[in-house]
Amino acid sequence: MKAELEQLIALQETDTAIRRLQAELDAIPQRRAEIETEFDQRAFEFKALEQGRDAARAERARLDRELSEQRTRAEKAERDLMSSTNSKAYEAAIREADAARKHISEVETKMLEQMESLEGAEKTLAEREPEVARLRAEHDTALVAFGEQTDRQSVELEALRAERERMIAELPPAMKSLYNRISSRIRDGVAVAEARKNSCSACFMSLRPEMMAKIRRGDEIITCDNCNRILYYAPAEKSQPAQQQQTTQAAR
Repeated sequence: MKAELEQLIALQETDTAIRRLQAELDAIPQRRAEIETEFDQRAFEFKALEQGRDAARAERARLDRELSEQRTRAEKAERDLMSSTNSKAYEAAIREADAARKHISEVETKMLEQMESLEGAEKTLAEREPEVARLRAEHDTALVAFGEQTDRQSVELEALRAERERMIAELPPAMKSLYNRISSRIRDGVAVAEARKNSCSACFMSLRPEMMAKIRRGDEIITCDNCNRILYYAPAEKSQPAQQQQTTQAAR
């Protein structure tokens, strides 16, 4: 096979790998969100229990403040009662003290209900904690593995880009221009495609027998009459990886 054609094939394989890795790295926010969503769905009931517990705690704190305020109110009413100098002030202090004591009783009842609710939620949470701890561990492990994979892909991507620069620099100017012109015009950026079963594996256009013969010889650059991609022929024992690559590209 012509050396320049081999260089173009290697460059195309590198560009395909670069696009794949870049697409996976671009999808990082979505993939991370999927991990978080899966955890949230599996831990939904536990989170609801936590929210109920937190709400009970907040309500208990509010009732504590309200109870304190009403006790202060009752104490003031008692002082007013003791210091009243006429019947009108005395009756007003009596009414205020009675109202405060009634309110205190109501608040204490509510506090008891909240305490029971809080204790129930905490008991259920304690019973479910081992299950949720396992889910959290799986979640954290998935995030760590995802981060490690992302780091590896980033390093691999940088290495591929450096390799691509080397390949481009070694290409003759005419071949470099041809490759760039074709890849820039095609949506998937695939400028080099395998000729397989007398067809272009990228656009599936049938190839004339004489064109297929030239492609098999590999001593000149042949482009597809339909999609204008550079065509090459791979012997049967080497075509399987390329076949898988082209199938993937066609599906995108």
